Amino acid sequence: MSTDRHSEKRARILDAAQELFLHQGLRATTMEAIAKAARMAKATLYAEFSDKDAIFLAILEQLIAEKLVRFEAGLAAPGPLVDRIGAALAAEFGVIAEALAGSAHTEELFSAHRLGSALFAASDRTVRERVTTELAAAGVADPARLARLVLDASYGVAQKSIAAETLAEDLVLVARRLLGPELS
Repeated sequence: MSTDRHSEKRARILDAAQELFLHQGLRATTMEAIAKAARMAKATLYAEFSDKDAIFLAILEQLIAEKLVRFEAGLAAPGPLVDRIGAALAAEFGVIAEALAGSAHTEELFSAHRLGSALFAASDRTVRERVTTELAAAGVADPARLARLVLDASYGVAQKSIAAETLAEDLVLVARRLLGPELS
């Protein structure tokens, strides 16, 4: 099979599964339903993914990659560092909020990210290192500690308010309140 056809088939599976996970939840979605929604035989689906957890993990990989891209874009934007970090955090968590938007299964899906805990841990380390580096360059006395505090606070806000319309504004506010005094 050509690489393009394989990529298209994989994308069809992931798109169908994501839609089903959002509408039915992870537990209620079956491989049979995913195969049907992706318009393929179950055997074809199983040739690509061993089970729905593997599919969910592949979706998480895509989301994490997009989170990091958006985080870096926010951090690279012009403006004061506190605003750039706030925008980067809002953009990063915005990827997850967008992915879960409108789902009645937000809590289940947000909790299920533990299936990809190693992926999220690596992503979190990358973000923490980037924020620490930026804070150190700005002359903050204890940049690693401050980076940990702002990221932990942001994660807590996102976990409690992932579906809130004010999530981005709340994350920017967290960054301003925690980082502002150190950066002025």
